[in-house]
Amino acid sequence: MDTPAPGDREANSAPMVEIFGGVFALLLVLYLLMNLLSQAALFERLESAREEGLYRVGWDAGGSGFVVLAFPDELRIVETGAVVAADDICAPGGEFVDYVGRVYRADRQQIVFAILEGGVPTMATARNCIRSVLPGRELTIGWIVANNELLKSVSLNDIPAYIQQAVEP
Repeated sequence: MDTPAPGDREANSAPMVEIFGGVFALLLVLYLLMNLLSQAALFERLESAREEGLYRVGWDAGGSGFVVLAFPDELRIVETGAVVAADDICAPGGEFVDYVGRVYRADRQQIVFAILEGGVPTMATARNCIRSVLPGRELTIGWIVANNELLKSVSLNDIPAYIQQAVEP
């Protein structure tokens, strides 16, 4: 059996290198297109959830939580922008009582309290108000402790770039 000359080996392998290079380039272009499409879809989802996501937290089980900030002397309903003094939380016909009725009217919805430094008594008053407004009903009430450490991490601007780009105009 004759071994091919070095020039013949190079001539025979040149088409294989060209095919491999073409396939590699095609895969690279396909990868870039898929990356651009997924990034565009991510920005679209973030943009559509931007407005509602400021006050509403959704989860896969189909429920929603509506955020209320609990300060030492007041509650702030993020969705409506209403500020309710701690003494007026459970006032009949007040902002918070109306909001509680609207949120808990639908199934699988709840109020989520973001408790800031010193806001635990205010949140407890609001929780007791929810119980008195909707007696005998099974309720779900969520809470998040937004202490100084959490606020510090937010103020340090430690937010991923893709979220920042979607939120900033």
